[in-house]
Amino acid sequence: MKVHITKTYYKVSRKGRPPAKFHAVQHGLGNDVHAKVTLDPILKKHKDLERGIMKHEKEEIEHWGHGHLGSHHIARSKEPKLTRNIGGVSGFWKEIERRK
Repeated sequence: MKVHITKTYYKVSRKGRPPAKFHAVQHGLGNDVHAKVTLDPILKKHKDLERGIMKHEKEEIEHWGHGHLGSHHIARSKEPKLTRNIGGVSGFWKEIERRK
């Protein structure tokens, strides 16, 4: 099974909303997974946060493709320390404000 990921950005920043969202399609268990990850444009300025969030999304898509039920939980445990301890959506936006 291969995972094909396309990364796109929203046109405008969606403050207060999750910074990343994905839509994945797989035709039968074990076949290739095609996914589109949409990111907030603020991540273009903060590459370290973008790397951590993309790692989470890639892990989650891969485990989802294998049929694991707890794919989000597994991906959360494998995140870099920076994004793991950020504290969800509200913590992400607080970190962005702190960096300004």
